[in-house]
Amino acid sequence: MSKQLYITEKPSVASSFASVLGVQISSTDRGRGYAETENAIITWCFGHLVTMAYPEVYNQEYKSWRVEHLPIIPKEYKYVVIDNKGTAKQFDVIKSMMCRKDVDLIYACTDSGREGEYIFRLVYHQSGSEKPAKRVWISSQTEDAVRKGIQEAKSIGEYDSLSEAAYCRAKEDWLFGMNFSRMYTCQYGKKLSSVLKEEKSSVIPVGRVMTCVLGLIVDRELEIRNFVPQTHYGVTANFISKDSGVSYKGKWQQKKADKNLEEDSENEDRYISKEEAEEIIKKLQGIEATVKKVEIKVKKEQAPLLFNLAELQSEANKKFKLSVNRTLEIAQNLYEKKMISYPRTDSRVLSTDVIPELPKVLNGLYGNADFKEYVLKIKEFGKLCIDQKTKRYVDNQKVTDHYAIIPTYVTTELSKLDEDTRNIYCLIVKRFLAIFYPPAEYNTVKVETAIGAETFVTNSKTLNVPGWKEIYEVTSLSKEELSDSPIQKLIKKEKCDVTSFDLEEKETKPPSRFTDGSLIITMEKAGKYIENEELREQLKTCGIGTSATRAGIIKKLVDIGHIKINDKTQIVTPEPKGEAIVELVRQTAKELLNPILTASWEKGLYMIENHEITSEVFEEKLSKYITKTIEKIKRTEYNCNKTNHA
Repeated sequence: MSKQLYITEKPSVASSFASVLGVQISSTDRGRGYAETENAIITWCFGHLVTMAYPEVYNQEYKSWRVEHLPIIPKEYKYVVIDNKGTAKQFDVIKSMMCRKDVDLIYACTDSGREGEYIFRLVYHQSGSEKPAKRVWISSQTEDAVRKGIQEAKSIGEYDSLSEAAYCRAKEDWLFGMNFSRMYTCQYGKKLSSVLKEEKSSVIPVGRVMTCVLGLIVDRELEIRNFVPQTHYGVTANFISKDSGVSYKGKWQQKKADKNLEEDSENEDRYISKEEAEEIIKKLQGIEATVKKVEIKVKKEQAPLLFNLAELQSEANKKFKLSVNRTLEIAQNLYEKKMISYPRTDSRVLSTDVIPELPKVLNGLYGNADFKEYVLKIKEFGKLCIDQKTKRYVDNQKVTDHYAIIPTYVTTELSKLDEDTRNIYCLIVKRFLAIFYPPAEYNTVKVETAIGAETFVTNSKTLNVPGWKEIYEVTSLSKEELSDSPIQKLIKKEKCDVTSFDLEEKETKPPSRFTDGSLIITMEKAGKYIENEELREQLKTCGIGTSATRAGIIKKLVDIGHIKINDKTQIVTPEPKGEAIVELVRQTAKELLNPILTASWEKGLYMIENHEITSEVFEEKLSKYITKTIEKIKRTEYNCNKTNHA
C-alpha cells in the first residue's frame, strides 16, 4: 500500500500533524526518528540538517586563508550534511524514508516561509529523491489549520521562486562571509590586534547584515560621544483668569517666520539665548494678558495595528525588559503549543481569508477566565466591527508570507504559564481584542494667551471614552507637556493677570542609545535612512535582515564580543573590537556599513520571490559586487591611528 511522507521542521511540530493524521508518536518513535501508520509516515528535521560546504571542499588550498585566493566564487555550490552525530543520523532517517518504494508522495511541512522552504529543499535535494512533493502552507498549528493545510497543499513547484530566493540568500551570506572575513583577517588581522593590544592576530568576521548592524550601533555611540550640548532658553508665564478664576501656565511661542524671507524661514525654530529670553520677560512685565483663542476638539484614536514580530519584540523589550531573542523563543513556543499564529511575520494586518475564523478565536478566548469579560463586551457591541472591508486591519496587499500575530482558539489558564510567557501571550491577546473595541476619545484643548504682541500656548488632553484602552495601553517613551488645569473653562477675550514669569533653561540632548528592542525596529525600518524617495518606496517592505533572522544577528554580535547588552536596561553598546572593525571597514569598503545597500540586497530576494527578476540575474550582480569590492579592499590603505568619527 502506498504511503504519504510528512516532514516537519522540528520534532515538537510533528505532534500537531500526528494528531490530525491519527498517528501516535511513541517514545520509541522519537528514538528512531519517525512514526508510521498504514497510510502515513511522519518524520522531522532538527532545524537545518544540510548546509553549504566550506571553501576547502572546493579546493584543499582554501583551507589556509590567503589574500591571493580571493574572491572565492564557486561556479556550482556544494552542500553537505551538518557534521553532528544526531543531525547526520536524522538526515539518514529522512533520506531512507524518501527513498522507500511504498512512499509515493512527500509533504513539506516545515515552517511556511523562506527559511522553512530552504530547510526542506536542502534535505530533498541532498537525498536524491525525485518523488512528487506538496507544500503545506499554514499560519497556525491548530488542528483545523493543519487539516486545511494538508487538504489544500499545492505542488512544491508552486513555491520554486521562494526556494530560489532562499538559495540566493544563503549564497549571498556565504559569499560575503567567506570572502570578506578572509580578506580582512589576512590583510588587517595583525594591525587590528596591535590596536586592541591582543596577543594573537585578530579574526575579523564580516557579514552582509551583521556588519551593517554593528555600524549602526557604533555610529550611534560615536554620535553620543561627540555630542556637544547646547544650552537654550524658553519663557513660561503663570496666569489667573479674571472671570473663570482658572490658574494655568503657558509657554511662549516664537512667531511664525515670514515665508517670503528665506533667512527668517530657516531660523523659524531656532533656539533663543538667555539674553533674548530675559528681554522678552522684561518687555512684558506689567502688561495684562488676554485669552486669544480656546480650541476644543474631540479626537478619536483607533486601536494600534496588530503585532508583527519586530513590534512584539520592541514592546516586550520596553514593557518587560525582555531580550528580542527571548521574545522570539517564547513566541515560537506559543506557536508550537497552537496558542498563537506564525510569529516570524513582517505583517501587521490580517488577510481576508482569516476573517471567517475570528468568531471561533473569540469564542476560544471567551473560555479563558482572564479574557472572558473583554470578549463578552465585544459580543455586546453586536456585529463584529472587523470584516473583509476593514482596511486598517485587513489588507491582502500588506500581507507578505503570513498575516499579523494573533491568538488562536486554543488557550490555557494563565496561571499555567511562566511569567515571561504569560506576559507575551497577554500582549498578543490584548492587542488582538483591542481592534474589536471602539476608538478611544479624547477632549483636547489648546489655549493661546496674548501678552502684548507675544503668544503663550497651553495644551491639555483628557480621556473621555476609554474605548480600546480598557484592554490595552501602548508603551510610549515620549512625554507630552500637558496642563492639569481645567483650561476648557476659559473664554475667548477673557482678561488674565500674569502672576509671574519663569525663565526655562534647557540643554539639547544626544540621541538615545539603542535598546535591544529599538534596534530591531531600526533594522526593520531601514528605509528611513534613504533620502531618495523612489528608492525609499521600493525598499519600504525590506529592512536589514528578516523577521526570522534579526534576533539571531544581534545575539551573534554579542557572542563574538562586538557589542554588549545590559541585562537590566537592555541598552546596546559597542565593544572596543566592534568599534575598531567598523572604523576599519569605514576606511576600506564603507558601503558594507550602508543600510541602503543591505536593504537593497534584501529587496532583490523579494523580487526573485515575486518573479520580477531571475536568480541568475541576482547571482551575476552579486558576483560582480564581491569581485569589485574585494579588489578595492586589496588596494586600500588602512590607517589604524585614525580617530573614530561618526
